[in-house]
Amino acid sequence: MKNTLTPTQIKIEFPVEEISKIRHTYTFSSILTNDGKLYVTGLTSGTGFGSNLTEFKQYPQFTKNNTVIKDIGCGYSLFVILTQDYEIWVQGQFAGSNSNNSRVIRKIQTGTKITQELSSYNIMKCCDRKLIFFLQTNSYLTQDLGKLLKNGYFSDCNIQNIAVHKILIETRIGKSFDLIKKYLESNCKLKEIQAVLKWIYCDEMINFKRTNEILNHFGIQDAQKTKLLKNDLKKLLFDEQTSDFKLVVKNEEDEGEDEDELPIHKFILAARSGLFLNMFENLDQNLQKVKDYSGKSLETIELLISFLYTDELPITADTDQEFIKEEFEDIVEYYQLNPKIPILDIFEKCSKK
Repeated sequence: MKNTLTPTQIKIEFPVEEISKIRHTYTFSSILTNDGKLYVTGLTSGTGFGSNLTEFKQYPQFTKNNTVIKDIGCGYSLFVILTQDYEIWVQGQFAGSNSNNSRVIRKIQTGTKITQELSSYNIMKCCDRKLIFFLQTNSYLTQDLGKLLKNGYFSDCNIQNIAVHKILIETRIGKSFDLIKKYLESNCKLKEIQAVLKWIYCDEMINFKRTNEILNHFGIQDAQKTKLLKNDLKKLLFDEQTSDFKLVVKNEEDEGEDEDELPIHKFILAARSGLFLNMFENLDQNLQKVKDYSGKSLETIELLISFLYTDELPITADTDQEFIKEEFEDIVEYYQLNPKIPILDIFEKCSKK
């Protein structure tokens, strides 16, 4: 690309609407498309072309294996690429690399723990020689429900052969499942449907512009602010009409052997708890209820289920906080929840509200 002192239109081989991000280093420019393709131009001899470019070309390093690029970032002399598998590639001067040739693209070894942490990142920023990830916090709910898209636990229908959960789709979109399915399959590409499902299950926006267009069609505006997953799941909490199962818990406050039946959704509890997942997978499919044998109080179980649906503990002034806190001490281990969940810290914060 030639130097110019005035705004100059350039030609690209794809529609402008497909552009997700544009980034610049002091030597070359880059474009990331909505479907994860990376294009560069400028002083690109270190990007695999062997020479500089005067027009945008797809980055050869990632075309061979059809690698999908999730994000890109630039500092003054640093270019960073994050793949969909959370691999980090850098070109330029990077403080975390021992490579002597800074112009050559190279993969940064991160280790399993960092790779898992990156799966919940929110923003990637670059400055000169440094890379910073801002990780999402308190997103245990979205992380766990993301498993449903991958594993399809207890799905009851599908969209474009993707196993999904009817009641979750309807609750998030606010329309009948048949209407949603028909529109998506008739008007959207597979990757666009996958992006909408990513928002439904994980509150995560992929292909931001197109996903918003689709959600706008269903009357959802500014989805990232107005339609949070935990708020929608609150509508399903202990809901008799939409539940597909009952958890039977002994009510210690009642005399005799009285038991309460709590309406739940198997797919939500299975996504969040290893204990419930194993329980439901091994149950007779004709059973409609199962007893909780933890020995914990009804109030504790109700708080636990509320947390599994919302990542929140609805503690009130009437809650016996000392007793409940004691019962919660082993709840992550017993119910095989995400081991990263600081349940007692969350309990303390909710107690002070």
